[in-house]
Amino acid sequence: MCPVFIIIVFVALRLYINTITAMANKLNFLLLTTGAPSRHLTKAIHDRDHTYEWHNPNDLYLFVSDLENGYDRIYNGSSALENPIRLKAKSYDAIISRLGGGLSHGASILRHLTENLDIYCPQNPDGLETASNKLKTTQRLSSNGLRVPLTTYASNPVHIDFLINKVGGLPAIGKLLNGSQGVGVFILETPQAANTALESLYRLNANVKLQKFIKSGAKDIRAIVVGDKVSVAMERAGKKDFRANISQGGSGRKVELSDADIEICVNAAKAINLDFAGVDILKDEEGKTYVIEVNGNPGTKIIDITGHNYFTDLVKYIEDKVDKNQKVNKAEERKDASSASTRSSKSYWNAPWNQI
Repeated sequence: MCPVFIIIVFVALRLYINTITAMANKLNFLLLTTGAPSRHLTKAIHDRDHTYEWHNPNDLYLFVSDLENGYDRIYNGSSALENPIRLKAKSYDAIISRLGGGLSHGASILRHLTENLDIYCPQNPDGLETASNKLKTTQRLSSNGLRVPLTTYASNPVHIDFLINKVGGLPAIGKLLNGSQGVGVFILETPQAANTALESLYRLNANVKLQKFIKSGAKDIRAIVVGDKVSVAMERAGKKDFRANISQGGSGRKVELSDADIEICVNAAKAINLDFAGVDILKDEEGKTYVIEVNGNPGTKIIDITGHNYFTDLVKYIEDKVDKNQKVNKAEERKDASSASTRSSKSYWNAPWNQI
């Protein structure tokens, strides 16, 4: 056989194998977002040679079957469609969720996709709902051994002085239980202001938690956690007031965290049951680290400021997770097949006609 022909066949075979391998490693993401996906997210997906479909959870209908073995479904009910279209679970390798407003509905859709249709997502819907509630987040962090500021909460208190004194007195921080980007966070500096503000809020049935005012120089740190690592961290400094949020006019710069603070941030995300989250920490004058909040839908300004696209780290993390899940599933399938073969063999040899 001609050596040149052999070489051509070998090269063609190698190209074929590489193409098949590339196709096997290619993922199709379901982007579940309440707004248009960030350009940073879509770029990270494209740069890793993957594909995606974007769906707003507000457009989706979930269906729960009455059969014992499942057959649950989910449909695209967008107003642009004449009839709803079924989204097939096998079409997606993983979900990346970016749920903002209307979290309750979005979490229900995500729960259906992950638990009923078995599509992997690095964010747990219950974790997202926990992160959206500042009191529940504080309780969960504390129960997992993480330091948080002194905190009090009551639905309709008559002993406001008692609650304020329990967090170290004035000034104190008041926070509405739901809110982001510094909205709903305020400082109570004088007894008169505290009584007036809290009385007004309680009369409006607004749920407020009080926390100790930590002297941090109007600075905090936002860390993006992906799995067991901190992808990137940014120090934020307030300009207008005590709040350091960039959305409130603060400035930011990239920082490197100590191993101890990395561990705190990773453990904070795990405590809320999220593999992907923004964790806010601050340090007091003695250098003690406090976990302030965990954000299930961290913003992208940290990417613009630091130049580090954390979505790339997230996509790589999902690649590894999906690959491991596929290997585990294949191993379980081989085990089941082997067990079935063994049972079949035993059944044959134990049959009456083989007992003579």
